[in-house]
Amino acid sequence: MNYVVYGVVAVVLLLVLIFYKMWIGAALAAIGFIGYGLVYSFDKSAIMVASEAFSQIGNYSFATVILFTYMGCIIAGTGLGDDLFKTADKWMGKLRGGVAMASTVSCGIFGAVCGSSTACALTMSKIAYPEMHKMKYDDRLSAATVAAGGTIGFLIPPSIGFIMYGLITENSISKLFLSGVVPGIIQVVLYMIVIMILVRVRPDWAPDNSQRVVTMREKVASLKTTWPILLLILVIVFGLYGGVFTATEAGAIGAVSALVLAAVTKKLNFKVLKSVTVDTAKTTGQVVLLLVGAYIFSRFLTITRLPERMTELAMGISSPVLLISAICLLYIILGMFLDIYAITILTIPILYPISVAAGWNAIWFGVVLVKLMQIGMVTPPYGTNLFVTSSATGVPLKQLYKGSVPFLLADLVHLVLIIAFPQLSLCMV
Repeated sequence: MNYVVYGVVAVVLLLVLIFYKMWIGAALAAIGFIGYGLVYSFDKSAIMVASEAFSQIGNYSFATVILFTYMGCIIAGTGLGDDLFKTADKWMGKLRGGVAMASTVSCGIFGAVCGSSTACALTMSKIAYPEMHKMKYDDRLSAATVAAGGTIGFLIPPSIGFIMYGLITENSISKLFLSGVVPGIIQVVLYMIVIMILVRVRPDWAPDNSQRVVTMREKVASLKTTWPILLLILVIVFGLYGGVFTATEAGAIGAVSALVLAAVTKKLNFKVLKSVTVDTAKTTGQVVLLLVGAYIFSRFLTITRLPERMTELAMGISSPVLLISAICLLYIILGMFLDIYAITILTIPILYPISVAAGWNAIWFGVVLVKLMQIGMVTPPYGTNLFVTSSATGVPLKQLYKGSVPFLLADLVHLVLIIAFPQLSLCMV
């Protein structure tokens, strides 16, 4: 019997439930359970749900999510992220737009120990935005810099996006982490170029700090509290690159090192430890529900043969350029209206087989999808980072929408570079 129609109906129903703000993981699990039960029986469906939940939560690789999330929560919750911004400000604050550039660099470094776009944007909203506001930066530039900069944490390892993609597609999370290093650095540079152009075209958007005096001694002294974090990032990256440890082991090293660092710098006490532990539990709980729901839904889609049918249709597009362009356009349009996590969980089971059939490198395709997730986070009207930043800074969404446009253009340039030059993503893998 042809169950493709079941799959189509399930996808449409899922989109409707997500649009009406139902929990994404719960919607995925519920539809997958009911659909599987209709095709086979609800007894078999119950067994499938139980086995998928147990096998995925018990997956060794899933510990990567918990460990890296814990490391990021420690860095953010103990105030170590403040030191990153202060150091970047010492080195770059003298330039016109330098504080905004320092915010971007801080987002890149903080993202390398956080992995969460939202956490990165929220942290910098509390640290960098007040400084820019105090120095009379235009609110559109200040808030948009923070919102866009926060997305860097979703590409530079450790990235929750890469972990989700790796777990769902069963690809190496270590390789995915390494594939995001160079594209992440390029994104930081592109955002800095955007800021340089904006403050040159609109000098009133940023103050002239050329008279600001910061000695080399002060600059070097500012590294006192940040060099351990930079060293931790280098150890994780080169440990993964050299095959010294796996992504899960890197997460354990990062979490323990962050705890030790916070304790040594006297920024860790019982109250803070309790707070970051609770934050970690909340974040990983949400990811668990998402991933378990995704696996249940994916099992149902597989028996409907919808992914197989979609692959056959996609292979009818003779040009690889047209195919990848269609996928990018789909993500960008959906990102305007739906939560980007929902889009990702929904589409990976369908798009990944298409990428395999097209002969694309799975790691490179993962980088493309994560980049598209990033764009969705700052795409009006639904961009998650726009809402978070607006709420944290008090800048109206209308102003944020306008300020985010130049950064979105830079993101599109970045996306084209990743697609046109796969080695940017694969050179460290």
